[in-house]
Amino acid sequence: ELGRGCIVNTGATVDHDCRLADWVHVCPGAHLCGDVHVGQGSWIGAGSVVRQGIRIGEGVTLGVGAACIRDLPAGVIAVGVPARAMRRD
Repeated sequence: ELGRGCIVNTGATVDHDCRLADWVHVCPGAHLCGDVHVGQGSWIGAGSVVRQGIRIGEGVTLGVGAACIRDLPAGVIAVGVPARAMRRD
């Protein structure tokens, strides 16, 4: 399911049973495995990967090349492999 104003950019993949709320941006080459839920206004960085079944809150920024293997609460910036929350906006 894609909300209003979503962008799934070049070379990105969104697998089965995913839900992207309004204004989500999935950058080039990012991959969302099955059953991922992404909250409103979140940004999934280029080349990042999100493991199946993950929940990403509203207003999250997942950094370029990050590997998200745990749920992320709203408003965080998460980077690295595995992705770790660096701060809240």
